[in-house]
Amino acid sequence: MYKYAHGGNAIFEQGKQDIMDLSANINPLGLPKNVAEAIIREIPNIVRYPDNFSTALCEKTAAFEDVDADWVIFGNGASDIIFRLPRAVGADKIMVCAPTFADYERSALSYGAKISRYALRKDNDFMLDDGFFDVLQDENPGLVYICNPNNPTGKLTDRRLIQKLLDYCKRLGTVVAVDECFMDFAPQATDFTSKFFLAEYPNLVILKAFTKMFALPGIRLGYALSSDKDLINRLFLHGTDWAVSNLAQAAGLASLDGVDEYIRQTVAYVTNERSVMEKELSSMGYTVFTSAANYIFFLSPFQINLQLELDKMGIRIRSCANYHGLDNTYYRVAISTSKNNTKFLAAVRKVSPVLVFMG
Repeated sequence: MYKYAHGGNAIFEQGKQDIMDLSANINPLGLPKNVAEAIIREIPNIVRYPDNFSTALCEKTAAFEDVDADWVIFGNGASDIIFRLPRAVGADKIMVCAPTFADYERSALSYGAKISRYALRKDNDFMLDDGFFDVLQDENPGLVYICNPNNPTGKLTDRRLIQKLLDYCKRLGTVVAVDECFMDFAPQATDFTSKFFLAEYPNLVILKAFTKMFALPGIRLGYALSSDKDLINRLFLHGTDWAVSNLAQAAGLASLDGVDEYIRQTVAYVTNERSVMEKELSSMGYTVFTSAANYIFFLSPFQINLQLELDKMGIRIRSCANYHGLDNTYYRVAISTSKNNTKFLAAVRKVSPVLVFMG
């Protein structure tokens, strides 16, 4: 039976309409004003079909990413493209890390592909390492997903390892999908993005989204980059027409106005708030795995359901119990406004002394 496996759904639960939801990782700076205005201006145009190819948006995004416009395809969120990929690639087996974003596996199951997992280890700080290649050789998958930075750990994968993976998979005929939906939150994004490999490696697909950075989860807007034009065409064939609404395209175009400064402000804010939160959680006895994204991944040493205790206080965080390789002692919390972050830390501190006393 289908179960919802993500965060950000608390307000739809009975009696949770006023909860402070930190289970979804949305830019704490919020929706840019010009984007909201662009959406409103576009409303009269909902009487017509949208541009099926998102032409203007692809061109503007290509300029932002410094790639060719025909290397860009948009979908109804990055997840839309994730679900098209196994069919477009024709992958009988898909390889993922564990833990990582759940929809990679769901996309495989929807296509009937087998799943192979590479376990990331706590004693290696949940970092991807060369052991991945041993499993890759044995499994010989048609499609590999790498989340960079990873969800839920926030860990970045070194670009040299990504290039080694691309070389290896190129010989195997394997497509590598690198999910960079959280990359722009990382201060080191330029040093870790894989987009510089696109021209040399047609087996590379990069996934990006407007959802997180521009606080647009309700609009649904994501895209993929690939120099393999045949693969781009197959991604179109395995999706619905008009997947990107007029409102979404207008929002995307407006988001890219002044984008560099908006990202700079976001990175500066998130980096500072994340540092404060990581230090505070560590001082309370939690094991914090340093993150490069707009969320924090941590381990509780205490015998209590932290998500449940915080729910009672009107705060929702993400339990990582439904991630492969993790259990209910691991949690993820989004970086929010300073006010919300302070409230979260105060609530955790209020609960934590009780936990220490009980221990």
